[in-house]
Amino acid sequence: MLLGEKLEILIERRNMSKTEFAESVGITYRGLANYLNGSRKPKKEVLEKICSKLEVTPEFITDDTKSLILDSKERFVFNSKSDSSSIREAADYLEKGKQIFESSSISSDDKKALFSCLTELYFNSAKSSNQERS
Repeated sequence: MLLGEKLEILIERRNMSKTEFAESVGITYRGLANYLNGSRKPKKEVLEKICSKLEVTPEFITDDTKSLILDSKERFVFNSKSDSSSIREAADYLEKGKQIFESSSISSDDKKALFSCLTELYFNSAKSSNQERS
């Protein structure tokens, strides 16, 4: 996993925008964007600030052979083949779904019913897609 990929995920995990993160470590958004897209590597002092903020070591973040352990939402977003706006929208729905399923104001039976509805929507959609291809 590349430095930019790790940065993107770790910043997201802290619920910070890229602009907020850049400001918090004393760099410009453009500078951070260069690290994210791989066109530049941070200097040692900047790397140390970034790593301190993200609570990782410089050795880990710069070693492309080491990867983060991704949760299911991160795997979905990171490995997706769809356009980024669709993936961002789907990721937002996942976050809302997480909040619903973690909520104590919704009964266990209602959560099961919601899950059943979502599953049915998925399978109906998949069936429709397969029929259109035939």
